[in-house]
Amino acid sequence: VLVRATREAGCQVFMSVPSVDERAWATLEPGTAPPAQRLRAARQLADAGVETGVLMMPLVPGITTSRSSVMRTLEAIHHTGVRFVGANVAHFEDGVRQHFFAFLAREYPTLVEGYSELYQRGYAPTGYVRQVKTMVQAAVSRVRAGAPSAP
Repeated sequence: VLVRATREAGCQVFMSVPSVDERAWATLEPGTAPPAQRLRAARQLADAGVETGVLMMPLVPGITTSRSSVMRTLEAIHHTGVRFVGANVAHFEDGVRQHFFAFLAREYPTLVEGYSELYQRGYAPTGYVRQVKTMVQAAVSRVRAGAPSAP
């Protein structure tokens, strides 16, 4: 169905894979499909001719935004053969914000103060988001060029 929809209507499928870090996945997204399983599905779709992309969303500051984590994730995405990679930083609407901050206090207490400063509203400041997206785009270029991972 998706192959036909791609041919006839320009269908595109996007998978969310914020990080291939198993600890981050297990902590942030318990009960969801593991990143490797999502990437296998993306590869199968791409191999079948479905326009497929992977979205590294949400990137969670201090947990999935390190250069090394982003590079490992992009390298894994690159091996799927998908044509598009996008990324964006997490945002927290009312209700979600309180839930997430309680989660941080339990799982990552050292990040609470920084999150309080970074997320004075539901969205991180534009400058920070731009900085993360620029880092991701530079990493995408390195991966596509076959450059080795930076430590």
